[in-house]
Amino acid sequence: MDGIEKAGGVDPIRLRPVSSTTPATPVAPATPQKPVTTSDVANLISLLAGSAPPIDTKKVEVIRSLIASGAYPIDEHAIAAKMLALDFPGRGEDADA
Repeated sequence: MDGIEKAGGVDPIRLRPVSSTTPATPVAPATPQKPVTTSDVANLISLLAGSAPPIDTKKVEVIRSLIASGAYPIDEHAIAAKMLALDFPGRGEDADA
């Protein structure tokens, strides 16, 4: 540390001990928050229900063109297993295991 202190010309940091008599830094009181009401929740639900999920249209178009050209592999068994797993949890992908 001597090299750093001399090179930068900065004195080392001196920490003072903290005791119960050291005054605490005052903290600003929290701003009171408005309680969440049923109508707030209803408004949020209607807002979310009215919006569409994010869709990467460029990616969708690329996959569509790959499927149309036959370059995108489709595994019918994997698709069926996923569908079964969604409809019947515990039967589907792991049914053969």
